[in-house]
Amino acid sequence: MFEFRQLAKQVYRNLPGCWTLTSEVYQQRRFGGARGMAQLDIMTSIGGKDLDVLQVMLLSLAETHPDDNIRFWLFYLNAAPQQLTQIQAFCDTLPNVTLHPVHVQERNEFALLSKLGNRPFGARFLWFVAHLYLPTDISRILYLDPLDIIVTDDLYPFLMQPLLGKSIAACREAPSTPPIIAGPVTRRMTDTRIERISKGIINSGAIVLNLDKFRKNGVTVQNYIKTATYAHNELGLTVFGDQGLFSLNHGSDYVQAHDRYNFRFHDGRKGIKPAVVHFAGRIPKPFHLRLNAEQERQILSYLDTNKLKALRLNPHQTIKADDLAYYRQWWDVCARTPVFQRIAPLAEEYAAKVLPSTS
Repeated sequence: MFEFRQLAKQVYRNLPGCWTLTSEVYQQRRFGGARGMAQLDIMTSIGGKDLDVLQVMLLSLAETHPDDNIRFWLFYLNAAPQQLTQIQAFCDTLPNVTLHPVHVQERNEFALLSKLGNRPFGARFLWFVAHLYLPTDISRILYLDPLDIIVTDDLYPFLMQPLLGKSIAACREAPSTPPIIAGPVTRRMTDTRIERISKGIINSGAIVLNLDKFRKNGVTVQNYIKTATYAHNELGLTVFGDQGLFSLNHGSDYVQAHDRYNFRFHDGRKGIKPAVVHFAGRIPKPFHLRLNAEQERQILSYLDTNKLKALRLNPHQTIKADDLAYYRQWWDVCARTPVFQRIAPLAEEYAAKVLPSTS
C-alpha cells in the first residue's frame, strides 16, 4: 500500500509536465521557428535605485527578437525624472523596442500591500492592476521581472499560449512537489496548506496576464488589500509577496507554462533549453556578483575537493558549479550596456568579500 501511494504521488507530481510538453510542441509549431514579424506587448514593474539595471533585460529581449516590434510597458510608482530619461535614452538605441512608461497612481494602496506582506517595494505588486492602465485593445501581456532575468529565446509562443479562461499563464513555484489545486484562501484550510499557498502556487518571474478576464471581473487593488488584510490579521501570515498574494486571492486560477519560460536554474531540473533565465532562489542576484576566471576556478576546486554540491556564500545564499555559466551569460549582456560601469566594480567587490572561504 505504501509503495502504491508513493507511485500515485509521483504520477500526480509529474502529470502537469505532460500538459506543458504537449502545449509547448503545439505552440512551437504554430508560432515558433521561422515566422513573420510580430508585435509583442511586454511589461515590468520596478521601484528603488536600480532601475538602470533594467537595461540588461531589455537588451537581451531586443537581441532575441530582432525582427519583432516590442512595446515595453514600464510600470512604476516612484521614479526620478533622470532615471526615466536614462532608460528612455537606452531604449532609443534599440530599434525594435518602444518604451511606454506607466505611472501608477495608487501609491498608498501599494505601500499598504508592501507593509502587510512585509516585503520591500510596493512596485512588485503593480501587475495586479495592469488591465486598468493598458489600452483596452491589448487582451494579454507578458510580465517579466525587471532585474534578475535575461531572455535567451523567442517568447512569442509563450505570449500566445492558450489561456483556457484562466487569469494567467505561469510556471509552478515548486515543480518538484505535487501541484496545489485550490480556490481563494479561507480559514477552513489547514495551516500547512495556507502557508504553502502564501509562498505562491505560481512563480511570478515570467507570466502572461489575461487582461480581458481581469477587466471582466472588475479586479482592482482593493481586492488584494482585502485579501492581504485578511491573511495578515485573521490567518497570521506575516510574509507574502506578489505571487503569494495572487495565490491567496485567486487560488490556482492559472494555466501551467513550460519551465523553459521561467528557468530557475539553481533549483531547476537540467536538460531544459531556457527562453527565460531567472536568477531565483537562495542565490545572489546577478548584478551583485561578478566572478573572474580565477574565482570560478577556486569555486569549482573547492566543491570538488570537499565533495559539495554547493558553496555557501553567506547564511542565506549558495552557488553551484552549474550556476557559473548563467552568471557569465548575464554579465556578457551587461557588458554591452551603460549600467556596466556602475555595477561591475560593486559586484566584483562583493565577490572578493564572500569568496575567501574557498582558499
